[in-house]
Amino acid sequence: MGGRTLDLRRGLWYNTAMEVCDVVIAATRPALRRGARLGLLLLAAVLACSATVRAQSPARPRVLMVTYSGGYQHDVVRRASPDRLSLAEQTVVELGARSGAFDTSRLYSREDLERLSADAFAEVRAVLFYTTGSLPLRPEARQALLRFVQRGGGFVGVHCATDTWYEVPEYGELVGAYFDGHPWTQRVRLVVEDPSHPSTKHLGPGFEITDEIYQFRNWSRDKVHVLLKLDPRSVDVGKGKRADQDYAISWIRRHGRGRVFYTALGHGREVWEDERFRLHLLEGIRWAIGGR
Repeated sequence: MGGRTLDLRRGLWYNTAMEVCDVVIAATRPALRRGARLGLLLLAAVLACSATVRAQSPARPRVLMVTYSGGYQHDVVRRASPDRLSLAEQTVVELGARSGAFDTSRLYSREDLERLSADAFAEVRAVLFYTTGSLPLRPEARQALLRFVQRGGGFVGVHCATDTWYEVPEYGELVGAYFDGHPWTQRVRLVVEDPSHPSTKHLGPGFEITDEIYQFRNWSRDKVHVLLKLDPRSVDVGKGKRADQDYAISWIRRHGRGRVFYTALGHGREVWEDERFRLHLLEGIRWAIGGR
C-alpha cells in the first residue's frame, strides 16, 4: 500500500478506495489529482452506504401457506403438476412480493405435512389455510401450530379453512366457526360492517360479487368481529339455516395473543382474479402478521 496504514475507524471500503486513488492519481497529471481523489472517494462512499443498507435491511415476514385437501379439492388449489403452483398459491406469492409485505412458503401434499416439524412455526409470522378435511400433521406439529397462534402468531383462513379439522375442537375455536353448507352459489350483495379495517376500507358500504356463500355452525358474534356479511335481501334467504338471517362472510378475532383473519370468499378462479378480493386478502394477511 505504498506505506499507507490502515484506518480501522473508517473501515475496509475507505482503505480500499484510498489504495485505488493512489494508483489512479499516480497515472494522472498533478492538476487532476484532487478531482480524481474526490470522485473515487464519493464512489466508495456510495458503495459502502449501499452495502450497509442491504446488510441492515430486516428480513421480510414469512407466511406459511397450506393448501392440502383432505376432503374436496377446489380448482384454485389444484396443481397441474407437482412443481407448478396453483392459482391460489401464485396469487399469495405475488401479493407478498409486489407489496413487499411478506415472503411465502408452501405446503401442498400429504408428504409435506407429514414432514412438518414442531419447530417450523418459529420461522414464520403467520400461517394461511386453504384446506379441507383432516390434516395429516403429527400431534406435536398440530399442538405447535395451536400454541404458535395462542402466543402471538397470525392465522389466515380462506374459504374452506372452516371445512377443516372437525375432529380438533381447538382448531374450530381458533378459526371461529365450522362450515355448515353453502346454500347459495350466485351473485350476491355483501355489506361492509367495518369500513375502517384495512381489508375492507376499499370496498365502500357494500358490493356485489359472484361466489359460493357459506353458512356456519358454532359461530357467534360475541366470539368474532364481523367485517363483511351477506345482505339477505340479495338471496333466497329461506335456503339458509339461520332464523336471524345473520350470515357473516369475513371476520377477525384475537386468539390469545394471536391475530386471526378469516374470509369465506375465494371459491373460484373469478374471485381470485378479482382485484377487490386480492386486496381484501392481502390486507387481511398484513393485519394477521401485525403489519397493519
